[in-house]
Amino acid sequence: MLDVFNFPTPQNANYQEFYAGGTNPPTRGTTYSWIKPRGVSMVRFLLIGPGGGGGNGTSTTGGNGGGSGAVTSFIVPAMFIPDQLSITPGIGGTAGGAGVGTAILFRIGNFSTNVLVAQASNGQTAGGAQPSNYFTAAGIFSSTAGQAGANGSATGAGTNVSASTTTFLSGGAGGAGGSAGAETGGSVTPVFGYPVLAAATGGGTAVGKDGYFITQPLLVGCGGAGGTTSTTAGTRGGRGGIGCGGGGAGEDSLTGGGQGGGGAVFIWAW
Repeated sequence: MLDVFNFPTPQNANYQEFYAGGTNPPTRGTTYSWIKPRGVSMVRFLLIGPGGGGGNGTSTTGGNGGGSGAVTSFIVPAMFIPDQLSITPGIGGTAGGAGVGTAILFRIGNFSTNVLVAQASNGQTAGGAQPSNYFTAAGIFSSTAGQAGANGSATGAGTNVSASTTTFLSGGAGGAGGSAGAETGGSVTPVFGYPVLAAATGGGTAVGKDGYFITQPLLVGCGGAGGTTSTTAGTRGGRGGIGCGGGGAGEDSLTGGGQGGGGAVFIWAW
């Protein structure tokens, strides 16, 4: 295989991963400390912004799906990175909300101000890409915006969503709407041909299915499916996988927008 960049092969790399707090919804303000391993030459950061929450239903329509977070990658010589960094994985949005973005910060000496090293924005409609800054200019940097979730439906089944063609994450599906009382929610089609997160059947109490996030054999995140409608009230949207949008609630489900998936940070040092 052609070694285009002449980077050392990261065999036996020091690898660490950081996620938002383990409660559901995730706890706010979870911050971790990363210590640069001794003797490493290069560091790679992969940041995933949190997903936006799916919208609540209204009396006339299903809720919109939440957007997925941005994805930021930064490869840099270790000599240009501080010995200790603060890692803050983002918080997924609650119903209709954007959440709190993912960030890597550094505090200079005794100063109280944190310096931003890299970030991945939270999704609501979609997480925006990070512009380059004074840190990222020292390495190889890219940041890709997230994907907007699907709109909720006014009449009929919820709106389906197919995953972004630019990142491995997806927004959430839209919730069902209409007065018929038996409409299915929207479904989600992930990248790489992974199975569709099927819509739940309307007319009963079935809720939108929760999305997922996996790293093997390929890195994929799936947003939540949309909520359904029944003769009484709509059901909630599914929760988004890490970095993915929550599903929109069905019509008349006034508190049922699916929680957006939390953010994450992956760091390799070799």
